[in-house]
Amino acid sequence: MNETQLAYLEYQLLKLSDSDLLIAWNVRCDILQYMDDCMYQMEDFNELYHSVEPLEIAARIFYGDFCPNHEFFMFNGYGNPVSFDYLFGYIDFQNFALEISEHEELAAELAESELLDLEAVQNTKP
Repeated sequence: MNETQLAYLEYQLLKLSDSDLLIAWNVRCDILQYMDDCMYQMEDFNELYHSVEPLEIAARIFYGDFCPNHEFFMFNGYGNPVSFDYLFGYIDFQNFALEISEHEELAAELAESELLDLEAVQNTKP
């Protein structure tokens, strides 16, 4: 993939809605086995912590950087929740585009789910 195609792929990622970007990112995490990088919508918090004791949740929040008013969260290296409102500060779009170009399974999954138009990327001329 040439630089123009990579730039167009990055542009497509930047144009995704937050929910589609979150799906694409977590597909990347799943396929590339980067499970520590998964991000979640705040509405998923209760589901993820349904079997955790309240005191343990409180400790994780205390040692994390968490605000329930934020839109998204992930876990830091210690398993504590870190919340934020914008995905753009946590995703390196240039690197994400490069990973898609280097991993056929990831590219195929994102194209199949119609999150990215890889045919348009392939047809982009330098």
